[in-house]
Amino acid sequence: MLRYVDVHLSTLEVPDEISLCIYISGCLNRCMDCHSPELQRTDYGGPLSENISDLVELYLTQITCLCFLGEGRNSQEERNELIKYSDYAHKKGLRTCLYPGRDTYIEEWMKTFDYIKTGAFDIKRGGLTEKSTNQLMFQKSGGNYINITSKFWPELLSCDHRG
Repeated sequence: MLRYVDVHLSTLEVPDEISLCIYISGCLNRCMDCHSPELQRTDYGGPLSENISDLVELYLTQITCLCFLGEGRNSQEERNELIKYSDYAHKKGLRTCLYPGRDTYIEEWMKTFDYIKTGAFDIKRGGLTEKSTNQLMFQKSGGNYINITSKFWPELLSCDHRG
C-alpha cells in the first residue's frame, strides 16, 4: 500500500501545468544528497488509498495535473495502485505525472501517465534546470513520449518584454 507524507501545489514540477504534488514514502533509490531522506522510510505517512479522492476533490478546481513524487517500493501492488490513481485522475479531467526517482526507461506500466520524469538525482549533474542533468522529463504525445527536458532550462523560461 502506498503511503504519502505531504502534498503541495506547484507550477514548477510539470511545464504548463498546475500540479497537485503528492510525496510518496518508501523510496528505495537512496540517492546521494537526497533532498527528502524521510521519504526513504517505508511505513511513514498516511495511506494514500484513504485520502486520494478527498485530495483530488479538494483541489480539483485549482489543478490541471496530479503528480506523484515517488513510486514507493515499486512493487506490483503499488504499481497497480498508481495506475488506478492515474485512471481516476484522467476521469476527473486531469493529466498525470510520475517521478519514479530512479534511472529507468519508460516501463510498460508507466504508460498511463501523461508525464514521466526519469533519472536518479545526481548532485554533480544537477536537476532538470541544468543542461548537464542526467534526469529527463517526457510528455506523452500521440501514444509516444517526447523529451521535454529543455522546457526547464532557464533561458527558455525568461520572458522578452520588448515591443
